[in-house]
Amino acid sequence: MRKFLYIGIFALVMFFSTAEVRANSLENDPVSSVNIEKSGILDLDMIKITAGITKKHEVTFDRYRNISGEADKGMVITFVVYQEGKKDNAKIYTQVVGASGLFSQLIELKEGNNYIIIVAKQYEQEKAFKFRIDCKDTTIKKELEEIKIINILDTAVDGKNALETLVK
Repeated sequence: MRKFLYIGIFALVMFFSTAEVRANSLENDPVSSVNIEKSGILDLDMIKITAGITKKHEVTFDRYRNISGEADKGMVITFVVYQEGKKDNAKIYTQVVGASGLFSQLIELKEGNNYIIIVAKQYEQEKAFKFRIDCKDTTIKKELEEIKIINILDTAVDGKNALETLVK
C-alpha cells in the first residue's frame, strides 16, 4: 500500500510540474508583438516559426539549432547569431523563401548567451526579431545524467520526506 502512495505522489509531482511556454518581451528589443498559437507556432506577423525557437529566452546543451518556419514567397530572411561583446565573431545566414513558402536554417551555438536576430524583409517592409539561447557547458549535462535517483519505494519514509527526496 505504501508503494502505491509513493507512486501516486511521484506521478502528481511529475504531472503538475510542467513548464509554461510563452514569449516574454525584452526591454529595448526590436521585436514586435509575439504570439504563440495553440499549435506551437511562433507567429511573428511577417513569418511564422514552426520549430527551433519557442520563446524569447531558452536554455540548451545543444551546439546546433535548426530554425524553420513559413513565410511568403520571395521574402529575404537573415539570421544573425552573436555573443555579446564578441560581435566580430557574428555569423550571418541569409536565404530567400522559395515557392513552397518554407524556410529552414541550421545555426551554430557557442557556450554562453547566444543572441539571434531574425530579420524578415520583403519589398519595402522589414522587421527584426531578437531571441536569446543560453548554451550550457556539456560537463553540466554529464553531471546531471550521472545523478542517481534514490529508490524511495524501498525506504520507509512518510509522504513529506518522499516529496523532499524527489525535489532534491
